[in-house]
Amino acid sequence: MATHLLTARKVETAAPQDTPYSLRDGGSLLYVTPKGSKLWRYRYRIGESAQVFAIGRFPDISLQAARRARDDARALVLRGIHPLVDRKTRLSEQVERNRHTFERVARLWMVGNGSWSRGYAYQVRSYLERDVFPVLGKLPIASITVSMLRPLVMTVAERGATAAMAVRQWLSQIFVYAAQQGWCEHDPAELLKRLVRRPAVRHNPPLPWHEIPRFMQKLDAWNGHLVTRIALRLVAYTFVRTIEIRRATWDQIDLGAAIWSIPAEHMKMRRPHTVPLSRQVIALLEALREATGGSRYVLPHQRGADKPIGAGTLNHAIEVLGYHGQFSTHGFRSTATTLLGLLSYPENRVDLQLAHVRNASSRAPYDHTKYVSSRRLLMQDWADVLDALAAGETLDAVTADFGPLSDRRAALLRVVEREQ
Repeated sequence: MATHLLTARKVETAAPQDTPYSLRDGGSLLYVTPKGSKLWRYRYRIGESAQVFAIGRFPDISLQAARRARDDARALVLRGIHPLVDRKTRLSEQVERNRHTFERVARLWMVGNGSWSRGYAYQVRSYLERDVFPVLGKLPIASITVSMLRPLVMTVAERGATAAMAVRQWLSQIFVYAAQQGWCEHDPAELLKRLVRRPAVRHNPPLPWHEIPRFMQKLDAWNGHLVTRIALRLVAYTFVRTIEIRRATWDQIDLGAAIWSIPAEHMKMRRPHTVPLSRQVIALLEALREATGGSRYVLPHQRGADKPIGAGTLNHAIEVLGYHGQFSTHGFRSTATTLLGLLSYPENRVDLQLAHVRNASSRAPYDHTKYVSSRRLLMQDWADVLDALAAGETLDAVTADFGPLSDRRAALLRVVEREQ
């Protein structure tokens, strides 16, 4: 072990001489110039080459700090590494990391997620640009800590827990992406995983069967926009998600084959989906095409045919009809699920038509064209059930016509048997 010969006092009082000289500290360490500069230097040899590693200047660097730097350099030399090369490498890495600011990395991450829907990509970008970039955007991503993220997430939480949880999740994904690229070492957002409590799930209640006649009567009597009125009927008959009906374009629909083919990018689970079209839906679509003209969208916006109806249009219409807080567009899916369950329709066919995959991961095989023949009968039955209830038929009467012992069910089960 080296014997330390220098003290802070000796360093402070070291006077310049006519020629430069060195003071030892278990080996030369302090270099004093004739002008009085005091420089920390570590002399070493690798192979035949003698080298000097400049540590810094006193008093900018203390004796204790100089010793630590000398010991670190000595450890590198023992491994055959030049300390100066190591310093340049680490400096270069630091410069590279500083070049990767949070905003730059986040935008690269967004570009890399090309499978996102347009709406979801807009949502992510909007939150980052409004809430995150003004706070973290110019900082090197490697320098960001948990203490910097916590107030940001809590500020978003004041507007809503769901939004804050989404922002934290996006932050975490950005840090993971950066770590994979070698631009940071860890994900500080992971430590904030339970910072905001998940809000209670608000399920979408179904429209009770006995309320269906009154709802349809109100819809018939309403003088709202034709596209909106037809859209509500289409959702009721097809029980698709709101975003799927809003984004529907005519090139997805084959009226002759009575099939609506929804592309994967429009689906929640990013899988293509097939919707067999009942006679009622075909009639509505034909009326829409005649009324809306040349728009590529099945449900064009009232103010411009180059875009679909607004995200809140259908729910607003339901509120106008008097169902505020009681029912929503998404509730048609619950209505169909509930009534088809009461009528004992095969669960696997209903789930497929809902684009659900029970007890399976998102990687599970999924064939959107599977069982189309039986699903076609299911969708026609559902449209007829809805019409019967809207006309005032009792649930007992509907069960007699469509339930497990009905001729309609026998026809469906014959097709199901052939599909096995």
